Amino acid sequence: MFVKSPLFLMLFLIQPIIAQDMVPLWRRAIGGVVLGSLSAEALSTTMIVEGGIVKAYSPQGNLLWEYLANGKLLPFITRTWEGTSYVCRTNGTLIALNRIGLELWKMDIEMPLSHAVIIGWDGRIFIPMDDKIACYNNNGRPLWTKKLGGSIALPPVLDKNGGLITALTNGKLLQISAFGGIKETQLPQTPSFINALFPNENNASIEGVLVIDADGGMEVVGRGFPKQRFPRLSLTPLAIREYNGKIAIVLSNGEVLLFSNNGEKIWSTDGSVSGKEIVLLHDERGIYVLGKTRAVGFDPDGNIKWSLDIKNAAIPPVFGSEGVLYLSGSDWILYAYHMEDADTVQCDISLQNGEYGLGELPGQRANYYQFSDFSLSFQFDIIRERLSRGELGEDEPAFTILLKEAAASMRNSLSIPQSKPPVHLRQRLEAVKLLELFGSEELTLFLVDLFLGDREPLMKVASASAIGSIGVDHKGAAMEAFTQAVINVSDGRVLTSLAKAVGALCRRAGPSAMREGIPILTIISARLDAPLAQRQALAELKSLQQ
Repeated sequence: MFVKSPLFLMLFLIQPIIAQDMVPLWRRAIGGVVLGSLSAEALSTTMIVEGGIVKAYSPQGNLLWEYLANGKLLPFITRTWEGTSYVCRTNGTLIALNRIGLELWKMDIEMPLSHAVIIGWDGRIFIPMDDKIACYNNNGRPLWTKKLGGSIALPPVLDKNGGLITALTNGKLLQISAFGGIKETQLPQTPSFINALFPNENNASIEGVLVIDADGGMEVVGRGFPKQRFPRLSLTPLAIREYNGKIAIVLSNGEVLLFSNNGEKIWSTDGSVSGKEIVLLHDERGIYVLGKTRAVGFDPDGNIKWSLDIKNAAIPPVFGSEGVLYLSGSDWILYAYHMEDADTVQCDISLQNGEYGLGELPGQRANYYQFSDFSLSFQFDIIRERLSRGELGEDEPAFTILLKEAAASMRNSLSIPQSKPPVHLRQRLEAVKLLELFGSEELTLFLVDLFLGDREPLMKVASASAIGSIGVDHKGAAMEAFTQAVINVSDGRVLTSLAKAVGALCRRAGPSAMREGIPILTIISARLDAPLAQRQALAELKSLQQ
């Protein structure tokens, strides 16, 4: 929902942020206090403003959209690379917004978030709530929920395998897989910081969790590491960040250190960033230490690239991939400073670039009878029931393989071998529908292959529908396939489903998908030989103009 917020600016309280020797690129009145933190993703900056309002601004300072939540919002906002935002009301209503601020879905998760939502590799979302964690797909369907046996003490973070690590108030360290498996390690005390350690190019076997105590003691829990502890830190740590086998740490005196993943100090330097609220970003271009009084950018060798002194910041700033630093002040003003050129920074390239293997093309199974009508009906009933209860859990990968093999039966393709015996069309369609409900982005390539290569029109219809429902095409394979098909396909049912899918992809991703999607819809809207598809394309075009 779009709203216009009145500005309740009290001029006598205004204390502008002062940046030493630098003039803001722009400044905008935002009409209230920003709750939590700013988010800089998808070439825009998004924030929660008191009063239950979500706002997004472009790097040029244009207000892109506003959303009124009709209730108080928690100070957590998570945004994906394609622009989906997740926010939560204080009553436990989780809300997903698309790139232009339209509500995709909302779901009662029964209790408020305890920390921000975490995005998995395939678009699934991990939802921390005091003493439990739930996993939903990006369409708001629950996949599993786990009680943890204690309250979450530290914000969960992604690990090497795309699952989570977190610590509880009772001192337990938890490693939670993407499918809900849990490994517990009892620690002597609840740590102050934890962070996943990842292999670098020289030590692929290393993986584990770096645990930091309040007194600066560091050690690793996991396999592949020497028994000795990491060196003790001289002062209390304020922030920690891992990338590509290295660990950056900010100490309370403003010192910034970079360690290898075996505990060797690579360099240390004085960043002069103080305060308890520190945002630390680390990528192959450098390290960015962002505090409420000072922000500093370092190159990979620890040399300062730029710095900015700040006054009266309400929260730590954020740094966008376009090289712009965004600050929110106690004066209810959003400030933007151009710090680096867009072609020299790709900020916060995180650990979200792996795959769970759900999109891999299925191989040929030896069990002939697994694909009989009776066996498939029985197995599909089990999957439907588990989906309805939100309990796919650790069986999700095995279920996915079964469904892909059933859907691909009789598919004449070298990349998807035929299953034996041939599966009835009705069950092949059911398999695609169930995969659609799973909702993993990794399934898109498999569905594109089905759409392009399957000779059965109804399978093309089902595949296009599933692609549109999943709604994410970050590799561009679906739009490329639809661009080919719109010229060659004559079946009106396929064109109608194609138009719906293109519209759904455009609504989710916004301008990045519209550049390819609108020409496809325009072509279908001119197809006089397919009146139903023509009407659907016109309806989709109209919806994208709103």
